[in-house]
Amino acid sequence: MPAQRQAESETCSEIATLLHDQFSRLTRQLRNMDLPQGMTPERLSALAVIDKRGPISVTALADKEMVRPATMSRMVSALVEEGLVKRSEDKSDGRGVLVTATSKGRRAYLRAQQQRLHHFTSALSSLTPDQLSAMRSLAAALERLTVLLLDDSAIPGG
Repeated sequence: MPAQRQAESETCSEIATLLHDQFSRLTRQLRNMDLPQGMTPERLSALAVIDKRGPISVTALADKEMVRPATMSRMVSALVEEGLVKRSEDKSDGRGVLVTATSKGRRAYLRAQQQRLHHFTSALSSLTPDQLSAMRSLAAALERLTVLLLDDSAIPGG
């Protein structure tokens, strides 16, 4: 491997380690943020997908959330019991069920989202203008990275 490619590979490896470490810390902090009564990070995530993509099948929701359909089915049952989502038949698949957020579910999701965004906004307000600009650039780069990670064929050797 030529010296320049070796250096690029080492740089990418170092950045991957730094990002992984920081994302792990950030994820832990987000999971420990106060959420409205009865809302867990997993429920909030599922409710966000249902709200944005619903009506959605339990299987498709499980795929989006990267959990087993049985796990998602239990979560959906709990959300239905709390009146946050409702089930309806899938007219294109006689055996299928679609899940949609109720107005109560949408309000709960928006309240939790606003609470988290408030925490982010407060933290960001402590950064310098240069750091804020870097965060904006980082957000764009992370969006691209997410697309690449979802499409293994776009990654060399993937």
